[in-house]
Amino acid sequence: MSTLRFVQQENARLKEENEVLREENLALRRYIGALEELHWVTQKIVSEENLINLLDQILRNAMGLLKAQGGSLLIRDEETNELGFVVVHGDIGKALQGYRLKGDEGIAGWVATHRKALVVNNPRQDRRFSPQVDEVFGFFTRSILCVPMITRNKVIGVIQLINKQNGDEFAEADVALLSILGHVAATALEQINLQLEAEEVAREIKKIQITV
Repeated sequence: MSTLRFVQQENARLKEENEVLREENLALRRYIGALEELHWVTQKIVSEENLINLLDQILRNAMGLLKAQGGSLLIRDEETNELGFVVVHGDIGKALQGYRLKGDEGIAGWVATHRKALVVNNPRQDRRFSPQVDEVFGFFTRSILCVPMITRNKVIGVIQLINKQNGDEFAEADVALLSILGHVAATALEQINLQLEAEEVAREIKKIQITV
């Protein structure tokens, strides 16, 4: 009888392990598919409008893959040392668009300043968390995953996901994927900046040639 019970328990354990492996395999396929799609779209950037569409797609993919209820992409303004909400999705997305934080404020500011990803699943118990956005927009933040966007050794912004679905918590494993997406976004921003700078230089050269 004990042998039969052991076999039954072992079968149940193996089924559970197989289910976990199946889910991990499906998640990995989704990750790879999303990255391949974003890589292809990145090659097609030719204007600022394309860039915004790409950033929007990156954020949507991140939210879907990591099952977040909300997310935002913030760009650093070097002149004012502020972080501005450029792309936002979730319950307060429209209201938050264009809102600015101090460069070192809250979780986003800490990540941008320290150039490190951060998972905070109980933000109100974390001294780095700023309740300002929650208070201004009547929101409640339960969990945060935030990563820096770095290119050419310079932080140009951050991507953060808010409130994992079903009350779950963000895990360290989630950091890897969001960091990759953050790198894609940073590369895209750098690419369009270089393109705009090149166009400006070309215009200046043309003016000089006309003058001469």
